[in-house]
This record gives sequence, structure tokens and C-alpha cells, in this order.
Amino acid sequence: MGATTKISFEEFLKLQDADEGTASYELDEGELLLTPSPTGRHNIVRYRLRRVLTDFVAKNHLGLVLDETDFRLSENTVRKPDAAFIAKPRIKSFDFDRSPLEGAPTLAIEVISPSNLAQDTVKKVRQYRAAGCLARLSWVAICGNT
Repeated sequence: MGATTKISFEEFLKLQDADEGTASYELDEGELLLTPSPTGRHNIVRYRLRRVLTDFVAKNHLGLVLDETDFRLSENTVRKPDAAFIAKPRIKSFDFDRSPLEGAPTLAIEVISPSNLAQDTVKKVRQYRAAGCLARLSWVAICGNT
């Protein structure tokens, strides 16, 4: 296993600005991760989940649903869940004109593809929970071949 180079949150922001959105990154406790482009199947699963959740949240006036939005979970951790729900009482604590959003969503949804490693998924769930993700359950959608 090779050594990893750690970067600061400020370096992460500079990289994001310099890249101008041509690549997608996450910051995993200081380790820069290039997130690959999702497959078509991944996007279908994400879209369906987000659509159903958005319809339910809007119908019941519960808050806001976002997709592919950066959340700063800790000093050197920025994650981009496939979809996220922010409950109405928590909306005021976010500045939607800035990226990343500071803090955790109420619920983070990650679509898992066959290439994802279980330990990486468990780590993400731990990071969301430690940052204040209030959902009692973590939503992990499996993107299989069916």
C-alpha cells in the first residue's frame, strides 16, 4: 500500500476553484479523493431515490432535498452524498450560497456500486453520523445488475 499525501481544507478549496468543476473530489480526513463519474445505472438509482424523496418531502413540507452537494463534515472531511435531506428546522443553519455546506445533512444517501468497498462505505456512514447526521438509519442503496 502506497503512502498518501494529506492536504488541508484550504488546499482542497483552492484545488476545487482551480479545477472549475471538471473533476469531482471529496476530502477524506485530509486525503484527497477523485470521485469517478457515476455509471448510468448509478444515476438511474440516484434519480429515482431523489425524486421519490423530493415528492414526499415537498408534499409534507418537511424541508429540502439536494443531490451531489458538498458537505463539510469536519475540519478536513468533505463528502458529497448522492442525495441529502435537510429537515426544515435545520435549513436556517446552512448558507446555500457557499460550497461546501458547513455541517451534516439530516439524512445522507449513498448509492453503492459494485466497485465500492464495504470499509469505505462504513467509514462514510461513520463520518456522517459523527458530524451530526440525525437520521437514525443510514440509507445505502445498492446499485446492482438487476
